[in-house]
Amino acid sequence: MRFKDKVVLVTGAGRGMGRAIALAYAQEGARVVVSARTPRHGEETVAQITSLGGEAHLVGGDIADRAAVKAMVEGGMERFGALDILVHCAADTARGLISEMADDTFDHLVRSNIQSLFWLAKDCAPYLSRASDKGRVIFISSGEANRKYTPTLIPYSSSKAFMNAFARGLAVEFGALNILVNVIEPGLIGTDHMFESLGEEVPHRLAEHFPVPRLGQSTDIADAALFLTSNEASYITGTSLLVDGGATMVAMPKVEEILKGH
Repeated sequence: MRFKDKVVLVTGAGRGMGRAIALAYAQEGARVVVSARTPRHGEETVAQITSLGGEAHLVGGDIADRAAVKAMVEGGMERFGALDILVHCAADTARGLISEMADDTFDHLVRSNIQSLFWLAKDCAPYLSRASDKGRVIFISSGEANRKYTPTLIPYSSSKAFMNAFARGLAVEFGALNILVNVIEPGLIGTDHMFESLGEEVPHRLAEHFPVPRLGQSTDIADAALFLTSNEASYITGTSLLVDGGATMVAMPKVEEILKGH
């Protein structure tokens, strides 16, 4: 029960990594503010938490909307009266060639993956700074931020590289506010969204080439989040933790060959 009585806001908590993170905190005693763009998915996460005897509160979850971001932060405060940890997992994963991508598709990705960082940091800071020990911010980035190029992922990869740089600067600014800021960079994680994007076969074929030859699990990312917001990580800020089974060390031609046509 490392997080007993802590309040955690998790964006993108409707399914996948976000849900796993929300459940992990609840299992260790935290009260969880569940942000999910699809209400049904958010309700399922809340139901799972309450079935475990935990406390959870559902708020709106469209991180591309300024008013919605403010409402999710204020909604959590109204329910629990505090905020100790922010884990920002929600993101847009638009894929396509730059030469063929619609302007509004790219604009929405920027609002979801870049502007949301500013909005959440600004809105959460006053509450996180009053945390009982130290406020914590975790941004869920991607191993793609470390790659030179992956087919059809230029906008997504670039937005995650921005996230990493933003977090490093934020760690310095927020240090004076008693807030630690860190990043987790997942590799290829076996989520519903990932299988919907790449199909059932391609992810497993890619993972065969990793130093740890398996797909990552959402619980791998949840474990990393728990560590980086625990007392054991109280002297860690401004860093990126790569949780990818060594995927970013795989020769790119192998990845490009497998992804061709997907």
